Amino acid sequence: MTDLNTYQTRRETLRQKYLADDRPTAPPQYTGGVDHLALISLDLEKTIQFYTEVIGMRLTKIVTNRDEPTSTHIFLDMGGGNQLAFFDFPEKDTEPTVRGVGSMHHVALKATSEQFQALLANLDAKHLPYSLHGSREKGSVYVRDPDNIQVEVTTGYGS
Repeated sequence: MTDLNTYQTRRETLRQKYLADDRPTAPPQYTGGVDHLALISLDLEKTIQFYTEVIGMRLTKIVTNRDEPTSTHIFLDMGGGNQLAFFDFPEKDTEPTVRGVGSMHHVALKATSEQFQALLANLDAKHLPYSLHGSREKGSVYVRDPDNIQVEVTTGYGS
């Protein structure tokens, strides 16, 4: 295993190169923020149930995927004006992804301490497995959706 100091030095080099100036943070030059993050679901009904009943999102739209007429595109309100979207591809043999370069690691959602505590109570009531970092008042919880997508809900305690 490489000496961990090597990685810390690399992080510090990146900080100096890209975070070193003291200019105030400017808005992105070419975008206005996230409209939606689009993922793939094997079973839209299970996905809808998970995100509405477990995570507490609201389903906002169901439309035809304009690139694939057999595919359905659903949208869930993540809060903050952002949407989490899913496609299904019923006519295609969809293989699960493997973690690696170019793949998504997890979706992270913000929560107040009150929302965080309510989510933990909901996960406990539904007997769903999760990993907790921090405390039950302030921290991050990681849970897997029906397609094994890792979802983090955080109070931003580590920021």
